[in-house]
Amino acid sequence: MIFTTEKEICTINGGGCCSPKPKGKMECVECSTEAKAVLSKTLNALLTNEAKESLKSLEGFYYCKTSNCKVVYFKEDIVLSQSDLKVEVGLKDGAIPATLCYCFGWSKEKIKSEIQETGDTEALSDIKSKMENPGCNCEVLNPSGGCCLGDVGKAIKDIKRQLS
Repeated sequence: MIFTTEKEICTINGGGCCSPKPKGKMECVECSTEAKAVLSKTLNALLTNEAKESLKSLEGFYYCKTSNCKVVYFKEDIVLSQSDLKVEVGLKDGAIPATLCYCFGWSKEKIKSEIQETGDTEALSDIKSKMENPGCNCEVLNPSGGCCLGDVGKAIKDIKRQLS
């Protein structure tokens, strides 16, 4: 089963990686797509030291997941892009590797390769089993600050459609 809604995702393992998220959504300052609020601990873990030093606070940022938008995080008149992060944002165009699961190393490339070799992928079942043991750390490893299962499920569908 491919999980696509946050409610479905958070039922896995009792919602271990889905602790309370900051409330709020805002339009991205660049692409006008709805962006979700992100925890300050996510930014603290993923921003470069230079980027963090340039900010007064890590609170109040939003994450833009639009693939062709250069903005990763923003608030008011502050915009942070890929160059401000220590990790490549796998959902953004041109990301190599295009990491989807930062906790357990699943990328679009790895999923595509597995599908080409075997006809399917174990990505979702592997991630779900590892969420239980050893556990995930999505809030600090994933640029979105949340669970990757929805993005992995969507990528699997897209890759299968491209290969058929």
